Amino acid sequence: MRFNTFTLLFALAVWVGDAIANSKIKVEVRYSDRMVDVGNLDLFKSTWQEIYGAMGNQQSVVSDKTFKTFTKGCTTWADKPAINAQVKINGQWGRIPGVGPHDSREALVKSVWEVLKHVSDPTGWDVFTNCYGTTWQEGIPQWKGPHACGGRNPTVRRQCLCSIGSAECENHSWGHKVPSVIQANLYRDGVLLPDMLQIEFASQSATAKGGCSRAETVGGLLAGLVPGVGAYFSIGVLVFCNL
Repeated sequence: MRFNTFTLLFALAVWVGDAIANSKIKVEVRYSDRMVDVGNLDLFKSTWQEIYGAMGNQQSVVSDKTFKTFTKGCTTWADKPAINAQVKINGQWGRIPGVGPHDSREALVKSVWEVLKHVSDPTGWDVFTNCYGTTWQEGIPQWKGPHACGGRNPTVRRQCLCSIGSAECENHSWGHKVPSVIQANLYRDGVLLPDMLQIEFASQSATAKGGCSRAETVGGLLAGLVPGVGAYFSIGVLVFCNL
């Protein structure tokens, strides 16, 4: 009888363990309402590529870097960067039984990136740099390669955003406002799991509220996203914004 009871309890424990392991993981992303002007910061390079390029990123990432960026639509060749954009990254993964660290990391990074992109894209504005001819006395060089605006055959727009219509600018990028904090968590059957990823943005520019106005739209866009390996992660990313 003892043997049978032990066998039954052992089988039940194994069944419960398998059931938990087989429950799919849900990704939740929360971000702040406060938006930060980071100028023409390369968002993909300073987040996604920074994570995958960090030493030891197979288990975790802790990073705190500041990038000098431009923010004006017409930035002359003599202008210095106007913004110091700070990006802090804190993430850990590989602590969920039965899920590989790469699977968890990729689901977290992908989900955070998609939310960041969809929240910040509508705030984007043109940033043209290395501009010449912004005064009547200043000449314009012969560009060695393609140039972004003004003059003959520009790649972005016919006229630059400078006060003088004949000005020309060599480079183009996008300025953005981004949430001050964005964080991804993982849940299984409503229980918070230890793997997570948080990114914080800051700059000396004044912040403004308004990020939460995009939460419902972004949530709808990501309702069908597969954040990670289908065997581990459920379809869709839950998106919330905290005022």
